[in-house]
Amino acid sequence: MKFLDFPYVGFGLLLLAGCAADPGNDPRSGGLLGGVRGLSSGDYEIRQQQLREERDDSLSELRALRQEGADLQAERAMKADEIAAQRRQLASLKARNQEMARRIGQLQRSKAASEQRTAALRRQQQQLARAIRQFETELVRGQLSAPQADAKRLSLERQYDAIEKL
Repeated sequence: MKFLDFPYVGFGLLLLAGCAADPGNDPRSGGLLGGVRGLSSGDYEIRQQQLREERDDSLSELRALRQEGADLQAERAMKADEIAAQRRQLASLKARNQEMARRIGQLQRSKAASEQRTAALRRQQQQLARAIRQFETELVRGQLSAPQADAKRLSLERQYDAIEKL
């Protein structure tokens, strides 16, 4: 019977040798004896605890990354809103600037027309002034008869009225 006791004794020794917990021991290796050793020494439980901690750490990190992603998304949306507001303000400023340019163009055209009109009026007024001086000279010299003087004076008054209506 001693012969049959040897496997039991050997198995018992193996179990006792594996009773010391080794956190570095990977229970997945070692086959059946490694599995029995892992169960009896608590390596499986330690390994499960390590895996739970790793999982919890990974989940915490994932939550933190998701929160950071949500924060970044909110910041990006806020920046997009700010950019959109800036673009609207810029478009408004551009429109006002274009309106000002249009008004300036109108003023320039109006000024040019006014300058042309003023120049034409100035020419006509100067022609009238020359005609009046010539009429005065002809009157002083006695070169015009009374009917000619009346006709010339009426002509000068019509010229004056025409200039005034412009």
